[in-house]
Parts: sequence; structure tokens; C-alpha cells
Amino acid sequence: MSVKTVVFVGGDRLGRGDDELGRALMLAAMKNLGKMEGGLPSHVMFMNAGVLLCCEGSHALADLRGLSAAGVELLCCGTCLDWFEKKSELTVGRVSTMVEILSLMNSAERVMRI
Repeated sequence: MSVKTVVFVGGDRLGRGDDELGRALMLAAMKNLGKMEGGLPSHVMFMNAGVLLCCEGSHALADLRGLSAAGVELLCCGTCLDWFEKKSELTVGRVSTMVEILSLMNSAERVMRI
């Protein structure tokens, strides 16, 4: 499988400053990932607090399910899920490792960080 574009999500907020605004911007980014020019990313990788977007109670779940149904692979850092004690609450995507995530980023034509 060709890995053209991967998206790296390193938190549950987008940008620095107001946390409420940052959470709203991240939800908007998740909603609009499927509307990018050039097509869907092959993978979206979640690390640190980004994994919380894939867990029970996240407002991003419907959009992430839509991406998954469209064939985008959603990878969540297992160490991060353990850190936040959320592994049992993972609702969309699958548990991944640092090695897998770095390997996919290394082989991608383009890496977007949000």
C-alpha cells in the first residue's frame, strides 16, 4: 500500500492560547480532514493527548468513524493510552506503537501535523 499523506495529531487542541478555542479548532480539523483537496490521508496518527479524541466521550468520534469507514487507518499510541489510563475506552482506531508510527511517517510522501 502506498503511503502518500499521513496526519500526525499530537494533542486534543489545535494551537496555543485559549484551551476552549483550541478544542473547537481541533474538532473542526477532524471534521474537515475528509474534505481536503488531493484526497484522504492514508493514516491519522494520534499521540499524547491526541489519543483522547479516539476514546469514549470525545466529540470527534462521529467524524473519526467516517474517516475510518472511508478507509483511513487511525492509529493510537499505546503508551499514551496507558499513560491516560484510556486503553479500555478506545472507541475508534487501533492501538499502535512508536516504531509503527515512525515507520509510516518515514515512508510517507507528506506528513501533516495538526
